Amino acid sequence: MIPTYLQCGALHSGLGNSLTSAAQALSDGTLPRAGQFTLHELQQPRPYLNAAPHGEDLAQRLDDLLRETLGDGTADLSDCLLIVASTSLDIADLEARARAEQAFHHEHSTPLDLLAEQLRQRWGFADAFTLNTACTSAANGLLYGARLLATGSCRRVLVLAFETPSALAMQGFGALDLTSPSGRYRPFHPQRDGLILGEAYAAALLSLEPGDDPLACLLGGFSACDTSNLTTTREDGSHIDWVMQRALHSAGRQAGEIALVKLHGTATSANDHAESNGMRRLFGENLPALCVLKPWLGHTLGACGLSEILLLAQALRLGPLPASDYAAEAMLPLPKQPLNLAPYALLLANFFGFGGNNASLVLQACSAEATP
Repeated sequence: MIPTYLQCGALHSGLGNSLTSAAQALSDGTLPRAGQFTLHELQQPRPYLNAAPHGEDLAQRLDDLLRETLGDGTADLSDCLLIVASTSLDIADLEARARAEQAFHHEHSTPLDLLAEQLRQRWGFADAFTLNTACTSAANGLLYGARLLATGSCRRVLVLAFETPSALAMQGFGALDLTSPSGRYRPFHPQRDGLILGEAYAAALLSLEPGDDPLACLLGGFSACDTSNLTTTREDGSHIDWVMQRALHSAGRQAGEIALVKLHGTATSANDHAESNGMRRLFGENLPALCVLKPWLGHTLGACGLSEILLLAQALRLGPLPASDYAAEAMLPLPKQPLNLAPYALLLANFFGFGGNNASLVLQACSAEATP
């Protein structure tokens, strides 16, 4: 795969309405404060990580995100493709209209394709594409963006990913008994009790040239569906191991060169178990440094493939990543001390989604001073 640079990015999340503030909170080990929703069937509270309000509708929020990402590059986007990745689609807007009109009508539906086309027209992108592959949506957006750049179809790609608060997602995950009653988000803890959903809006500009100060370089990646089960991947970790191996192969790298693995880490039983097994299949006992980011962002579903990569890349510029306060009990060796990485360290970022869609990306961290 031809190396592709994440030139710049923006993130609005439960950690704050800027990538810089979110990365600083992660570096400081400061967890966000969660709001709550009521799980209807049990009439019990469950946590949710809302992004700070903008007082705007979704269209305005996405425009703000693009403006923050593109900066002075907004004059001419005729050489830039837009990829929109999400699982929330227009569900939140539909829910609001249904409440206001006391009914849902088919003509209310505004598919993700329409939202992407509206953005294309407002901003002047050359073309617009959409992706909805569960938790791998944004990760696949980065992979497809890199492939389109490699074909010479365009000079730049803007990947935009978002996850909005939705009663359907909240109640659906709650009904599956996947949301944490305790509000303690602890991936790979033996007594983990589920995930915490989170709202996020993220964008990154990709190109084959590094620009002045890139956040990271995407060296390779791979995505595939495990069709052995309708909802999950194989718990023996074999499919996850294969996806990670293929990702490394596409980047021309070996497992022993990886300095840090960003784990998917949903804190759900089957997913954590499968990822643990996959990690040990690939690395054996020589596991690299590990980190989990969902305790800081929540599980941002279709946006996690971009929100977590941007957060990690920016945080590595600030210094060490925080230690895990339950490392001594974890199923995998999470860091017991703050974690320092060398400049331009190789990273493996994992995203293993509902329905068995699994993706793994190989990246190189970029120092704030120079490009590799």
